[in-house]
Parts: sequence; C-alpha cells; structure tokens
Amino acid sequence: MPSPADPITIDALGRWSYAFCVSFYLVLLAGLLWYFRHTFRFAVWRFYMTVSVNVLLVLGFFFEWVADLFFVWDFPAGRHLFKLPVPVFGWITGHRVPVEELLWILAVVPLFYYLYLWSTLLFHDIVYVVDDNGDFYKREERWVGFMEPTKITTRLKGRRGRENEIILKTRPPGFVACLLRRLLRDRTPPPPAVAR
Repeated sequence: MPSPADPITIDALGRWSYAFCVSFYLVLLAGLLWYFRHTFRFAVWRFYMTVSVNVLLVLGFFFEWVADLFFVWDFPAGRHLFKLPVPVFGWITGHRVPVEELLWILAVVPLFYYLYLWSTLLFHDIVYVVDDNGDFYKREERWVGFMEPTKITTRLKGRRGRENEIILKTRPPGFVACLLRRLLRDRTPPPPAVAR
C-alpha cells in the first residue's frame, strides 16, 4: 500500500500524459458545442465568446507567466509535448510553459459558457427573440422548474405567446428530476372522495 509520500501514479502515456488529461476538457467542449449548435446563429453568442476569450486569454497568459516565475510548472523532463513562450508576457521575459496548458486555457473559456447555458436550461426555457431579418434582438428566460422539460426556442419580435415560438432544442428532465417527481407523486395524498 503506497504511503502519502508515495501516491499512486500512472506512467503508461509518458509525454502524452498531460495532453491526455487536457483532452477530457476538449471532448466535453466538443460535445457541448454539438449539443448547443442551434445557438450559433445568435450574435449574443459571438459577442460573449469574443469578449470572454480575449479577456480570459490575457488573464490566463498572465497567470501562466506568474506560475512560471514562481516555479509552479516543475514538471520532470519529458512529461509534456513541448514548451511555448507564454504569449505576450513570456515574449519579453523568456518564460515558457507546456503547450497543453495553453490548450487548456483555450478549451476552458467556451466550456464555462456552455456549462452556464446547460445549467440555465435546468430550470428555464430560453427564448431568443429575433427581428424580421432573423437577427438577434434579445434573450428571455421563462421559469419552468427542475422536474419539467425545458426548451430553447425562437420567436419574432412583437409576437408574444408560446404558439409563436419555434422549438430549436428540448432538454428532457434528468434522472434525478424524474426520481424526485416519482417520489413526490408517491407522497402526495390522493384527492378526497366526493360523497354522493
């Protein structure tokens, strides 16, 4: 049995170990990109991603640079594919970090966006309101609840009501919601019988 000083390690992948771990983020991101592909046509998505990526990439590069300054990336030789200079900051000071770390920064920003979109869909319908040309006008959320199916829909500006919405995506309730609904239904007393 290994001691706390000697934790269990897996050395089968060698220099591909770090890239293998980062690939889980990339696979999750690819799955969410495919699942929410209907939202690509709305300008709000492009604006959010542009601002977030630009701001967080600069912050990410800054923190990678600081981490290299303080020897945080103390990897054994040969444990990463190759090192790149930290963009912007490392170009001046010469600090380098593993390429996998920069891939992780590129993956995690849009991943947080999609996880936010997914968590919003747990409780709300999302309605994208578009103008006559189909361009994004505004986004609305409608409370549905945890135990009901939720939808991403679109409707024309000025036309209210669910009958005017076009469903783009439906998210059925998850297994936890179905289990809760079944448990709550079993505990609800039946309505009293009406005497005749």
